[in-house]
Amino acid sequence: MKSFYVIANPHANLGKSQKDWEQIQKYLDEHAVDYRAAETSVAGDAQANIQAFLKNLDYADYEKYVVLVIGGNGTLNEVLTGIKEADVHDLPLAFICTSNHHQFADQLGIAPNPLVALKQILNATEAVQYSLIQYYESNHEETGYFLDNYSIGMAANLANLRSREHHHWLRTHCRWLANVIDICKAYYNSADAFSATLRIGHKYKFYKRAFIVNLQNRTQESDFSNNDQPIEITIVDRVNIFLFLIFVATRKFGDPTKLPFVHHWRTDNLHITVNSLEQTQVDCRELGGKYNDLYLKLINYPFWINADSVSLEERRKK
Repeated sequence: MKSFYVIANPHANLGKSQKDWEQIQKYLDEHAVDYRAAETSVAGDAQANIQAFLKNLDYADYEKYVVLVIGGNGTLNEVLTGIKEADVHDLPLAFICTSNHHQFADQLGIAPNPLVALKQILNATEAVQYSLIQYYESNHEETGYFLDNYSIGMAANLANLRSREHHHWLRTHCRWLANVIDICKAYYNSADAFSATLRIGHKYKFYKRAFIVNLQNRTQESDFSNNDQPIEITIVDRVNIFLFLIFVATRKFGDPTKLPFVHHWRTDNLHITVNSLEQTQVDCRELGGKYNDLYLKLINYPFWINADSVSLEERRKK
């Protein structure tokens, strides 16, 4: 059996991740699983922890360890970025998602219940390659990655707002109202439209009233009809609040791409430029206001999971 280096974010999901981490730790101890663990306190800890671990890891142990991440997409993204930046060895990643944003975990077939997800990891006997998106940001000459999505504009503003929200009681007892309040705040905080330029293949597309730019990784979805075009791009024009709420409702109950102010494509590579300072987030990680000049492409990375080793009933267990 593999040994595990565990990076746990007990602060994920408004601190509810702490309970999940305690259950997992108890299971690992009771079943004599070989592991070392580090907890994160602030943004950047996960990346620093994995880089320190890799720095001190002997060459002979490269095939021994799997990195188990317990937290949200942001924590997993930090660990992945830390591994790639260290450029030592691509240790397989295992993931137990303890946040509310579990689209990427769902695509990989990871169970929402942390102990069932742990069984899927412990039952694995080999790594499985999954596709992620690598981006090169030419303004800052930096390379990054995203597992689920990269957002610019109002959607990033909304994600940043929710990470700092104070109406925890309202989100627990009346989630729909909390969502409406957050969406309205983000809408009015993102007052100005911005210009975005896309290059898909040899064709350029120009948008002068962009309000939301969202890049999504669709490589793991169950519908493989578009598997050769796994990067999904959605641009939403700035519209009044009433049309915007129609867009929000259509996202939940219909197909928003049919709306005239929503522009949608799928591709396997992309160049996108936003030459104004806009709120940006990647996999729920805040990047703040920045200029974006992105070149995107697909890469593969090893994940340690056997999703089919538990029954469908167990996988659906909350």
